[in-house]
Order: sequence, then C-alpha cells, then structure tokens
Amino acid sequence: MLGGISVHRRYVLVIALVLLLVPLVFSIQSDALLVNGGSQKVRVVIGYRDDASKQSILKSLGVTPLKDLRDIKAMVVVIPESLIQRVKSLPGVRYVEKDAPAKAHGLSSYYGDIKWNMYMIGITDVWDYYYQYYGRRVFGYGVVVAVLDTGIDYSHPDLYGRVAYCINTIGTTTYKGTTLSRCYDGNGHGTHVAGIIAATINNRGVAGVAPNVTLIAVKVLDNSGSGTVSDIAEGITEAVKAGAKILSMSLGSSADSSILRDASYWAYQQGAIQVVAAGNSGDGDPSTNNVNYPAKYSWVIAVAAVDYYGDVPYWSSDGPEVDVAAPGVDILSTYPGGKYAYLSGTSMATPHVTGVVAVVEAIRLAAGKSWLGFSSIYKVLTYTAYDLGPSGFDVFTGYGLVDAYSAVQYALSLP
Repeated sequence: MLGGISVHRRYVLVIALVLLLVPLVFSIQSDALLVNGGSQKVRVVIGYRDDASKQSILKSLGVTPLKDLRDIKAMVVVIPESLIQRVKSLPGVRYVEKDAPAKAHGLSSYYGDIKWNMYMIGITDVWDYYYQYYGRRVFGYGVVVAVLDTGIDYSHPDLYGRVAYCINTIGTTTYKGTTLSRCYDGNGHGTHVAGIIAATINNRGVAGVAPNVTLIAVKVLDNSGSGTVSDIAEGITEAVKAGAKILSMSLGSSADSSILRDASYWAYQQGAIQVVAAGNSGDGDPSTNNVNYPAKYSWVIAVAAVDYYGDVPYWSSDGPEVDVAAPGVDILSTYPGGKYAYLSGTSMATPHVTGVVAVVEAIRLAAGKSWLGFSSIYKVLTYTAYDLGPSGFDVFTGYGLVDAYSAVQYALSLP
C-alpha cells in the first residue's frame, strides 16, 4: 500500500486516466485544421465578418494572429499554403489573401535621413505601405500648414521650397506676402519645429513627418523667442485667412487671455485644426494642472512629450487637457544656416502630431474622401494612440503615443 492505494490499483487508475485523456487530445487536434502542416507556411491576411467569426476561425486553425486589424476586421496569420483554399470555406471568412511584401517605389533613400522619432510614431510604415496607392499624398502633399513660431529659415537645404508664404505680426505693422525674408528665423526654434514637420527626404540631414506639405511661416515670436498674446492671436487669424487648415503652435502662456481665446475659438469655428504644445512646466504630480494656454482649450489638440523609451520627462506639462504624446527629447532637426541641432521640449513633440494630421488629411483627399474637421481628427488621434503608462487615459500622456499608421487606417474607414 502506498498512501492508502495499492500498487495494482494505482496502475489501474493511471491506465484509466490515460484512456480518458487520449480521446480528449485527439478531439482537440481534430478541431484544428493545422494538425500537421504538410506544406510550406506562408503569411496570409484573413478578412473576418465579426469578432465571433474571428474567434471561430482562429480555433479552427489552431493559431494565434500575428496582427489583428480590428478596425478593418482583418488579421494576419501563418498557415501552410495548402490550407488557403480550405480556409476560404470557413464560416465568417470574407477573404483570404497572401500577405505579399509591399515596397514603396523610388524611395530607397529613406533610410539615410530617417531618425528614431519617425519610426517611433509609425510614419515610415505609412510611407512604405500607402505610397503604392496614393503617391506623394503620403507625405502630406496638397496640405497647407501654418507654423506659428520664431520664423523659418526658408533657405535651409532640407526646407527649401517648402515655405510658400510669410506672415509677420510682431510689432505694430503686420506683413503678409511672399517676401520670405520678413519671416526669417533668428532664433532657431521655429526652423527646428518646421523641420520635424516638413524636412525633405534627400538622404541627408533629417526627414520630416510630412515632407511634401506647404508651409506658411507665421512669425509671432521675436528672435529671443518672446512675444505677446496679441501677436499670436493675430497670427492665428491671419494664418487661417491665408488658407492654412492646420496650425502648429509650439508656444504658450501660463495665463489665459481673452484675445488668445477668442482668436483660437474663431479659428476652430472656421474649421482649422490647432495642434499645440502642452508646455514645459511639468512637476510630475498628477494632482496639479500645469498645461499652458492655448493648449488648455478644449477645441485644440494638446501634446505632451516622451523620450526614446516612451517615458515622460519631468518637465512635460501634465493635466486633464493633454490629448496625446509624441517624441520630444533630444530630437534632431533643422537649424538656421543649413545646420542641424538637438532640442527637447513639448515644442518638439507638437510638430510630430501636426505632421501626422497633415498626412491623414492628404491621404483621405487622395482617396476621394472629405477633409476631416477637428472632432473627427481628435477621435482619429486619440482612438488610435498607443497607450502608455497607466491603462487608459492619464494626465501625462493623454490617450497615448500618436500612431500614424493606425491613424491613417482608421481615418480611411470613416465616411
């Protein structure tokens, strides 16, 4: 006797258990099509009808998806090539296609000037995949972006030809026209911001998120980086009247202002999408709110900063108004005099999001769809953002890291 059971009885129990388990094992295997393999395995895309269908298909295949593009009800799996025809007959399958390699045409020079921040937000995936369908639109072609800042060095090799118009609101006389020297950047901040948005892909220096956009340089800050809210407010209204539908503002004030509020709200009513830096006044305390204006307004997109690892720097302003985050630490971009420089701040995070908005709108237009207004763009960015930190919304990164590829996918699914 061992533990109250005879050796003979233990053998009987073991045999009985084995006999019970054997049919169970065979039952599990027979429910899955992938009982053995049998031929070379390939990546395939399976379009499914709904979540229930997806689960049924995965159970039948006995595999885990490599990717699940829930917005368009499609998943990528690896299966033996010989099973493709059988999979097509499964209930709930809309289509089965080989996941053929996609390559952008004529863009082999990408990787000489693409930095980590561009990969981090997924814009390189947009360029590589969607170029075959929409050509230059994947780089923001046909979209006008106003950069409200210290001006832009329009002669920089990576920005040459991108700046089409100048607005200078500093002082008592406002200049509007094509004499770009009136908006020259004697500080460097505006040129750095402009490069993150629109630096040309030329296998040197850096590349911007939307290198084919048209820029309007709006000089609202002087060469020391300072200005007044009235200069900024005028810059907002003049930029919209000049045709800019996207405004990038890597600036702000700790105090609210009626003129700034009115100008920003007016721009919103005209259909302009304003992307604004949350500020560099963070204290790491989630109970305090240090988001600057105009980022605090509910009708703008407020952007916080993260570093290479997705961590929030202590100085990035936090508060319930933060919507999304983007790379903002040690960002290499264009600088006056044909130079390049590393800068950090929510000022650097903001143009990443601006560029993504420009690319989303440009691709939608190329697809024959309408321009998305603020509410829809806000939904696209926040719904597709990659969640960082605590699960769900948080005051440091909002809804998460901006994700260009997912944003384009979702935007194309909208009417």
